[in-house]
Amino acid sequence: MSRTWSLESLRYGGSGWWLDAALPHKPIALIVAAIAIPVAWFCIGYGVTADRAAFLDTPDVTGQLWFFPLHCIALRLVGTLWAKHLDPALEGLALDDAARAKVRRGALGNLVGFGALLACTFFIVRDSWFGLTPGESGLIPFDDPEMWDMEALGRRVHLMMLGLWCVEWLMFGYLLWLQIWILVAWTRALGKAKLTDRLDDVLVNGGYRRAFWLFGRTTSVSLVFALGNLGFIAFTGELIPREVVELEGISDFLSEMSDLLSTSLLFVLTLAAAFAFVGVLRRTLKRAVSARFAAAGNATFTALASPLEPSGDLATDVEQLRIRTAAQAEVLRAVIYQREVEQAGGRAIMSMVGKALIPLVTTVLKLKKVFGI
Repeated sequence: MSRTWSLESLRYGGSGWWLDAALPHKPIALIVAAIAIPVAWFCIGYGVTADRAAFLDTPDVTGQLWFFPLHCIALRLVGTLWAKHLDPALEGLALDDAARAKVRRGALGNLVGFGALLACTFFIVRDSWFGLTPGESGLIPFDDPEMWDMEALGRRVHLMMLGLWCVEWLMFGYLLWLQIWILVAWTRALGKAKLTDRLDDVLVNGGYRRAFWLFGRTTSVSLVFALGNLGFIAFTGELIPREVVELEGISDFLSEMSDLLSTSLLFVLTLAAAFAFVGVLRRTLKRAVSARFAAAGNATFTALASPLEPSGDLATDVEQLRIRTAAQAEVLRAVIYQREVEQAGGRAIMSMVGKALIPLVTTVLKLKKVFGI
């Protein structure tokens, strides 16, 4: 297994998604581009803004100089991670060729672009529609001093911000889509898998652990992304809104705190996908264990119930001893398999829950404060 946090992990791994492929393929070039793009955006905005002092004093503007690079790095890390380790993970689960092709189709390639867009549609529409629609005051949120308070920047900067936000949401949508695909497609393919003849490879030799390794590393990247996201929304004031901002219900939270919502949603889906995957994996393995030992079960216990009696013929006695030993080994193997099934994915789940606690607890505490729970 390759290292996740290394310069080489920023090299394009062949995810097949157009946005990942559009970024520079070499690590250093990617870092340069990830910094240069928001700097260029910032310089253009500084040139066209109606109030340069206000532009420099707006956290949502200056924060993009590090927040956008975070999106690029997270996108590349996860894209390369899945491009390199998806096939070994599928092989470790002994899925057939058709099932592997289906999972790959949604995790790598052109379908990912559609999935990422689908996953982030709510947030893009929310920012665009909410940001440009007048509220009760008759002002759009960009111009309303009790909302985003960016009227001084001018409409051209507003549109530039919306454009950059949409690109960032699309990158976030990629992370979200992978969890949706695990939850929907991968678990379904696993549930239909026939592992009776591959139990040694999948269970005893730990083939299934390759999938959990991939999930765990993806969650680690998502955690770093979430911490950066929480830092950004604290920097811009969304984590602790101005006193004039009143959130009276869930609808207000959905419309006015989308960054915190998105971070929480990512980890809710991550945990949902992980628990669903573990549940389906254990059921599939139990079914395979039962199928493997059901046919030989009666013969095995019959052989064990019969006492060994010397026949006087060495060859016959050796054969009886071999049958008895094989029967005992079969019972022992069944016990080992069952124990492995019960423990499958347990440690991985606990690790992922631990990683998810920070963003989820932050959201819960925020909701408790906002709604006075």
